Amino acid sequence: MKKILLILTMMLTTGLVANAQFFTAGVKAGVSSSSVDIKDPIGTVTQFKESENIAGYQVGAFTRFKVGNLLLQPEAAFTYTGGKVEVNDDPNTTSVEVQKFKFNRLDVPILLGYSLFRVVRVSAGPVASMVISGKLDDDKIDEYLNNSDWGWQAGLGVDIGNITADVRYERIKRNYTDNVDTGYDITNEQVILSVGLKLFGKN
Repeated sequence: MKKILLILTMMLTTGLVANAQFFTAGVKAGVSSSSVDIKDPIGTVTQFKESENIAGYQVGAFTRFKVGNLLLQPEAAFTYTGGKVEVNDDPNTTSVEVQKFKFNRLDVPILLGYSLFRVVRVSAGPVASMVISGKLDDDKIDEYLNNSDWGWQAGLGVDIGNITADVRYERIKRNYTDNVDTGYDITNEQVILSVGLKLFGKN
């Protein structure tokens, strides 16, 4: 939590000394539809199959540097995401159980973009993701997940006055390993709809 507060504070206070012609900073929040896909199981007969999406959310802050029509937009967001999977421990039966992955993460996208007509934005870039906590149903699994990973985001945005809105697709992959013989790859995908308020600058 201290790391999250430090990042958000630094991003917001930078706006006090930056040139408002080139710099914008603000806060944002959004909702998401997310899913997980399990690949490459090691040392287990458990069969995973993607089931259905779950609703998630994120809250955070953003900064934006603009030169001409080019944009650089670093962000930091606390994110709740996950997905449901069908689990079959016996490949000889059709009996399945639906289990739910849940992740709390700190995500830091670093997006490059282009502004069209001073209103519409297109952007894409890498996302640094750090797991804060993770569960499979009621079982904690964060100690078995690689703590930090890189993924990517891409999407469209609209700016109207001090209001900014975005719709993005995100994909982050991380590994689960509970010992040297058991593990699998988890791909977490999200479609995120967010709305933000510019507190400094208007670009």
